[in-house]
Amino acid sequence: MIVHAWSRLDLTHLVSTMKPFLTLMLLMGWLAISGSLQAQSYDTPPFNFDRSTDGVYVDSLLHATRVRLAGLDRLRPTPTVDTARMEYLHFLGYVHYSGRANRDSVLVVANHLLRLAVRKKNVKFQIKALLQIERYYREVASNYPQAIQVNYDLLSLVETGPDKFDLYFWRIYRNLGHISNMIGEYGEAVTYLQKSIAWFGRDKKIDPIHLSDLHRSLASAYKGQQQINKAEAHFLLAWNLLNQQPSVPVSNKAFLTNAIGQVYNSQQKFTQAIQYLTQSVAYWGQLNAPLPQADALADLSLAYLGLCRYSEAIAAAQDALVKNQKVYAPRLTAYSVLVSAYEQQQDWKSAFMYQRLYEATKSEAQQAINQTESLRTKAKFDRDRLETAYRQERLLQQQRYQNLAKQAEIDRLSSSFKTNELRRLAQTNALKNQLERQQLTAGAAQKQALQQATIKQLKIDQQATERILLLVGIVLSSVVGLLLLYYSFKLRRTNVALRAKNSEIQLALIKGQTLERKRVATELHDRVSSLLGATKMTFQTIDSAVLPPRDKKLYENSLDLLTDAATQVRELSHNLIPDQLLQQDLSVSLMGLVKKLNQVGKTEFMLNGESFDKRPLTQEVKFNLYVICLELCTNILRHANAQMAHIELVWQDTSVVIHVSDDGVGLNDTLQDGFGLANIRERAETIGAQFRMESDQRGGTKASILLP
Repeated sequence: MIVHAWSRLDLTHLVSTMKPFLTLMLLMGWLAISGSLQAQSYDTPPFNFDRSTDGVYVDSLLHATRVRLAGLDRLRPTPTVDTARMEYLHFLGYVHYSGRANRDSVLVVANHLLRLAVRKKNVKFQIKALLQIERYYREVASNYPQAIQVNYDLLSLVETGPDKFDLYFWRIYRNLGHISNMIGEYGEAVTYLQKSIAWFGRDKKIDPIHLSDLHRSLASAYKGQQQINKAEAHFLLAWNLLNQQPSVPVSNKAFLTNAIGQVYNSQQKFTQAIQYLTQSVAYWGQLNAPLPQADALADLSLAYLGLCRYSEAIAAAQDALVKNQKVYAPRLTAYSVLVSAYEQQQDWKSAFMYQRLYEATKSEAQQAINQTESLRTKAKFDRDRLETAYRQERLLQQQRYQNLAKQAEIDRLSSSFKTNELRRLAQTNALKNQLERQQLTAGAAQKQALQQATIKQLKIDQQATERILLLVGIVLSSVVGLLLLYYSFKLRRTNVALRAKNSEIQLALIKGQTLERKRVATELHDRVSSLLGATKMTFQTIDSAVLPPRDKKLYENSLDLLTDAATQVRELSHNLIPDQLLQQDLSVSLMGLVKKLNQVGKTEFMLNGESFDKRPLTQEVKFNLYVICLELCTNILRHANAQMAHIELVWQDTSVVIHVSDDGVGLNDTLQDGFGLANIRERAETIGAQFRMESDQRGGTKASILLP
């Protein structure tokens, strides 16, 4: 075996200080692949977890691995090359996950590795690929049902060769233990993690640091069961196992010291808690990881509060809030500590402020907890279902094995008896065969004659049967054709009735809309217009000559506003339901609209086109086209600042086109997104028309409505 130089090189330093030699190093790496593969070597370097957030370091590992994979493409396919490719793919997925930047990529790489391993019938790398897929679903996607399914797939795969692959059992039980912890099934978590620790010794090549992680997870399960003494014992055992190793990632120490501090806080052993939590804060500071450091600071502030060291508790809690604005649990702990500490210092204003922040954050956290609880419930159900199916499969396999063993024993015991019996039968059969051959020779001629007669009769019967079947087929085809014609006729009648009914519904809808518009127009004309007229008359009784200049100006403005409001209400009441639209053609209705608009005097409107409708239009279509034109003209009066506007009605062979254009200021973003244009588009879609609005090349705006 030839070991690559990855484990001895700081690739970050290589990229930053040795760029002139990068091309040469890549070439040497390719040559190293060729030579090493001849010696069946495809080792990969260890991953430095303390640099998992260092993008340059992670990218350098990913780049180096991709270079080696590209080098494999130049080699002739052999089992050694296939194994090297799978090893590098596994390492590529491992770096993607451990780097914490592009974790979604691990699923793509792991699925690629799984397909390759299945195609090459390599169970070992199938297991490795499934382990990466399971970890992604469990820790990245939080898809616990899918992660449980993958774990049971792994168990089934490992059991195909338990003597060869039993070193993977501890990983599978560890995964199930982690999932049980996450969904709150702490009893199940304890069972799985104890199994994982029992199987751990089968994997001789594994780093002992993983045993420390198993005891830490088991301690968390005991903590969830409120068995604090057992939790403390396993946390301290995990700490001792870490300290026995010559080289330990700082992140492992940071996680573990934080967990030990939390246990001591729950036991109100605040002095011991401060000892471990202070270490955890320092470790996270070395790793430049603010979020987990905020968690440790929140727990440290709780320990200071327990010892009545209020100033230190406040400082630690505020530091935790500065470093964490995302995770709810540390923020709630920090807010709670600040409220209690300021109350003890009788700083009621600060205590009240942080109490309000605590309540607001708690409400947000409760919503997140409710969502997580539904996921946990589903994961529990899926886990029970999968575990039941797995146990049933195991039981069926055991029963099959037992039945096969019993059958083998029965076969062995009866083999000797059958041998003797077969000998006697052979002798008897020999004598019988002699007699039978003589009888067969005599009866062969008779049978041959009988067979020929039978064949002739069968041919006759077959011809008769075919004729009968042909006749039956013709009759059935005729019956089916008649039925199809009947149902087709019935369906056409039903469609005609439905179309008639739809027409009645549409007419009723238009009639209802017309009545409602008449009612609203009447209310506006009789009540609102009268009220505005009375108000205007009341205003006019005031003698403006005796008013001061400022009040006189206000009086005149108010009077103008009342006049404008009365005019707009009168126009609105007339436009709500144009009588000529319901009784005459669309062309006549638009002529009336232009006449009313020109009375305003601000913009001159002109109608171009035929003075009568060349094709019949339904009431709904005429009404919606009229309202669209009215809305467009209203927009011109309000926003276009135009001197001239045109309404053009064009009757084509298969469609009707209406153009509304002006010479005003053109389109702007406010008009493009306005509520009025949205209503116009909705009305056009209702009648099956197309609406388009654009700036005219000669200036102004042009709107087009195309009705097929």
